[in-house]
Amino acid sequence: MGCESVDSVLMNVSRDRVSSRSFSPCFLSEGLAVMSNLSQVLRMFDRMGLERISTDALEQQLGADEKSIARLRARQLALLEELDVRQVATADGSRSLSEWAASRIDIAPDTSKTLVRTMRRLLDRPDLQEALGTGSVSFDRIEAVSRINEDVGLLEWSDVAGVRREASKRARITAAGESRSADDRYLALQPTLDESRWKLWGELDGYSGTLVDKVLAEAADGLPDLPDGSTGSLGWRKATALVGCLVSDDPRPANVTAIVEAKHAAATDGEAGVLLDAGARVGRQALQAILCDADVEVTARTEDGRFMDYGRHHRTAPPALKRALLAKYGFRCGADGCESRHRLQVHHLTPWAEGGQTNQQEMVVLCWFHHQVVVHERGYEVFFHPHHGRIRFRKPPPRPGPRRTGVG
Repeated sequence: MGCESVDSVLMNVSRDRVSSRSFSPCFLSEGLAVMSNLSQVLRMFDRMGLERISTDALEQQLGADEKSIARLRARQLALLEELDVRQVATADGSRSLSEWAASRIDIAPDTSKTLVRTMRRLLDRPDLQEALGTGSVSFDRIEAVSRINEDVGLLEWSDVAGVRREASKRARITAAGESRSADDRYLALQPTLDESRWKLWGELDGYSGTLVDKVLAEAADGLPDLPDGSTGSLGWRKATALVGCLVSDDPRPANVTAIVEAKHAAATDGEAGVLLDAGARVGRQALQAILCDADVEVTARTEDGRFMDYGRHHRTAPPALKRALLAKYGFRCGADGCESRHRLQVHHLTPWAEGGQTNQQEMVVLCWFHHQVVVHERGYEVFFHPHHGRIRFRKPPPRPGPRRTGVG
């Protein structure tokens, strides 16, 4: 076998999908032989250097590797079928075969669920088993086709995404299923350990998901370009649009207590050591954004643990001043070219912590996007154009990196 080509070895060991009830030592050893020969191919490429191989050869090898993956997936499904018959998941205390497989072969739960579901769908689909075992089509195509109950062939006229859409069109949604989808709606929010970032995930029924996606997509399309002309990725724009949708036109300033660990804040120029009363750790830019739009109580803690309370300082514009500023800017964003009249906020030209004053000369009106995203998240500075006096933005010079301690 060592003298045979990789393709011939893979074809010999995967030509017939061995019944899950009749395994032999040869079946398992051949699987190991496949992996050994694949390793030989990788070593060969490593010795030759990919830069010396033609583009056509690389493309052909990429396709050949996908066929090998399909054959190995077919072998995995056969193994999972037999392990399911033996009820190993129950014997090992797992709640399901997919949970057991995820832990045993170190794969993500979603990958494990896909393997187990596909294995069970293929139990009465020998045509799909054979196609996967020979490597003639990819595992992703087989998985997508297996979702369709009717015999529709391999749908090779369509790409895998099209097959999945076809499967979705043919899927039956019963009244009970609709109710279950609505009842199972949920949204989960989880902060990281230091609460500097949050993860969001959940599940919606089809209609609700479409509605949310449409609203966010339209809001994302309505966001202005950044001052450098870039737009950001679609995912970033949707996330930004989601936050923007939650900001009202006249939000109440939040009352926030910021605790500053003097030792860490001084050593990092405010990039570490700042903790809000809600538990979240924030950086310099986030703190400046809060200082622009909230009543903040700043409390410093010295190296010996003593607290120094500097008292409450009102940094937000009083209602009368804000109304005067809105009238000054025509009740729209003051950024040059922006016509937004919604979610308008007041911004200190000079940060309060750096001596900025709360008056008309030291404050401008910006929409939420230009204030929160452009200034406080992207770090742009506000300036008045020297010729016409309109508000523009510029990138500040790069800040020095964090100080290093210890011997290098």
